[in-house]
Amino acid sequence: MMQRGCPPGGQTATEKARPPFERFYEDNYFRLIRYLYGKTGSIQDAEDIAGDVFIYCYQNYESFDPEKGSLTTWLYLVTNSRLKNFFRGKRPQTDFSEFEEWLFSVEPDMDRAVYLEQLRSFIAEQLDALPERQRRVVVLRYFQELSFEEIARQLDTTPGNVRTILSRTLSRLEEALTATKYDWRN
Repeated sequence: MMQRGCPPGGQTATEKARPPFERFYEDNYFRLIRYLYGKTGSIQDAEDIAGDVFIYCYQNYESFDPEKGSLTTWLYLVTNSRLKNFFRGKRPQTDFSEFEEWLFSVEPDMDRAVYLEQLRSFIAEQLDALPERQRRVVVLRYFQELSFEEIARQLDTTPGNVRTILSRTLSRLEEALTATKYDWRN
């Protein structure tokens, strides 16, 4: 017997947008570990960061507003914040006066690293500015590495529509990059 006020399938819109935390955790844990392992190169670091991410998500789960974005986007925003903190903490603390010669010898590499970080920040800003559906397709395809068929099932559309959305979104991002100082083709 269906409960009054509950749509077919037994889930309200809020439950679909914000399922029980346990399901959210189970659905995303291994994807997140794979993503973090690719970024850190260490399963131990990936597990540590994932633990921090899920603790934060658990503590703030009830305050998550599905109207502002999807859980997946929120999860990866939290994850990328934790990754930045992780890499910030990995920076060696040294007396630079001893390494002056070394610093000047790697200056082009340092300039490239700064440039790439600025480019990453620009791309992140552009992704944040995308409509929710377009942003979600990019996150699911490139961050979670889902197939077009898997994305289509999640978005309740066809794989062809997902390809079209992704193609238009990438064209939009390419136009934004072309109009900037960033030479992203190098």
